[in-house]
Amino acid sequence: MRKKTACFLAAMLFTTSMYAMKEITGEFQPWDGNSVVNGNTLNFLGEWNGMTFKFFDEEGCVYEGGLDLSGYDVIVLKMSDTSCMFKMKVEYTDGTKQQDSWGTEAAAQPGALIAAVPLNSAHKDMVKDFFIQSAKYPGTITIDKIYACTSAEYAQLLAENKATKFNLTLKKIEEGGGSSYNPNTHTITIESDGSHRGWYFDSEYRDFSAFKSFVADFQTSSAGELCVEYDDNTSTSAPFEAGTPNVSVTLGSGKNKLRQVYVKGNAGATYVLKEAYFSSEGPATGISGYQSVQNNQGTEYYSLDGKRQTVPRRGIMIQKTNGVTKKIAR
Repeated sequence: MRKKTACFLAAMLFTTSMYAMKEITGEFQPWDGNSVVNGNTLNFLGEWNGMTFKFFDEEGCVYEGGLDLSGYDVIVLKMSDTSCMFKMKVEYTDGTKQQDSWGTEAAAQPGALIAAVPLNSAHKDMVKDFFIQSAKYPGTITIDKIYACTSAEYAQLLAENKATKFNLTLKKIEEGGGSSYNPNTHTITIESDGSHRGWYFDSEYRDFSAFKSFVADFQTSSAGELCVEYDDNTSTSAPFEAGTPNVSVTLGSGKNKLRQVYVKGNAGATYVLKEAYFSSEGPATGISGYQSVQNNQGTEYYSLDGKRQTVPRRGIMIQKTNGVTKKIAR
């Protein structure tokens, strides 16, 4: 009886493996010189640039006769790094020519390490190729594997590969009046009081639910405010003092429909950026050895070397209140 049970279990495992996700091989072919392939990293130098992934046959040659993926639901990119907003589109053939009306497409969630595009259920036995096209804010994508998966396998990949960080490009920061941006020096200049400069996201690329905070790291900074706005017209923000090296804003409940992020200040203020990104970690304090200990007033004080103080003392201190960290002088 034990031997029969063991044989039955082995048969079950073997049967399951026969229908496991399928790794797809092929090559990316850039549309023009604005997209570059460097190993397994795709570099998009501008917006709306693209690359088509051509499938290989068993001999390693490009095959456009129609790949049979009828046992699967989606094509999946498994990535180790991404700093690009992009969409994917699958193209199909009738065996003779491409049928554009059969195409299926999807926008990738910003920062996600797993991106997928659904297959056309009526024509997934004749998949010709797929392409990736950069969106408003281009960047790079490092792809480890390409799979054809069932919906369940796709869900498992999502659960096992959580987004951790999404860098915004510093090549282009165009949102905001009464301000300017120099892409060569990464400098935002505020020209009129209360003006701002930042990134505005197209409606397809507003789901930042994988992240907890938005962070700006500065080389130099005037006093200002780091702001996040959502489609429901709510916002979260963090004011900061001149010379603050990094600022974090906790994302609100509307982060699955996040419209824009920006730096706001008064006339003459300048901000030289090192980096701007979404993080799966909570807001950073910039303080070494920080421990979250609440006092009775809901405000915490730290010395400049990161030691928590039970009461504020005279001199330069770091104050944290409701997730906002800033230097104060007493």
